Amino acid sequence: MFQRLRRQDERSGDNFSCNDVHYTFDFSQYVKLPHHTREKGPTYFIQPRKIQIFGYRVDGDKQYNFLIDENETIGRDGQLVHGPDAVISMLDHAFANYSLGENECSLHADNCFGQNKNRYVLGYLSWRIMTQRHQKITYMMQLPGHTRCLIDAGFGNIKTLYRRKDCDTLQHIAEVVSNSSHSNQPVTYGGGSGWVWRAWKTFIGDRFKKVHNVAKYHFFRFSSEEPGVVYMRQSAVDENEVRFVICKTHLLEMARDDVPSQIVPPGLSAERVRYLYRHVRPLVRRPFQDVLCPAPEES
Repeated sequence: MFQRLRRQDERSGDNFSCNDVHYTFDFSQYVKLPHHTREKGPTYFIQPRKIQIFGYRVDGDKQYNFLIDENETIGRDGQLVHGPDAVISMLDHAFANYSLGENECSLHADNCFGQNKNRYVLGYLSWRIMTQRHQKITYMMQLPGHTRCLIDAGFGNIKTLYRRKDCDTLQHIAEVVSNSSHSNQPVTYGGGSGWVWRAWKTFIGDRFKKVHNVAKYHFFRFSSEEPGVVYMRQSAVDENEVRFVICKTHLLEMARDDVPSQIVPPGLSAERVRYLYRHVRPLVRRPFQDVLCPAPEES
């Protein structure tokens, strides 16, 4: 609905803006390549190529599923995909390309401290306020014991179709995502519509402070009325709110076009390439063997 309104407004020449849009982001369990509906026994004893899935759901519209191959991660051989540089890079790309032009928004994320709830994501959200990308942001974490959220429905549709399809390449996974439901859309790295990795951890670390005892808070809000400040509560209904100046005072002025430097993925190690060629390639359907498990370069 929001997308239709935005397109109609663009045709009329007006600037469309809506308030209090809700987003959800989270990681799904990775999928593997190759995957065949009738798995061969040796598949269970190898280390297949892993495709990570990061979902960004626009409430009432679409779910954008970032598909990350092992050779496209910030770290070598699929490493660091859950780190702050990766999470914020994808979140920033999603805000820039899939948001609805709103002034205010709310975000839901899971309660995994190592993935999302850390100083860098909070610093990034404050940075968005300070660079006038949003006027108000509410960031909510699920309480312990509540492990399901809206985005899991989209992941469930993907996994349901994935189990019934033969997949040997990243493109096959993208087709599964597209066909799994009307709201699911794949996003792949690089190219004209893909995202890029940026060094957000260093960028945020130089400008924002660490929030102490952050694990006990589940509700955060940022406002343009007090840029550089975050208000925190242990739950949305908690009346006790803690005010914290998260921005380092000597860097309160921030240029809108000042963004972190780009990170180029290091790709696969020679050892991993040899392993895929020797152990995984025989299980891949012949037309796709050179795509998923190319021959190692001769040294």
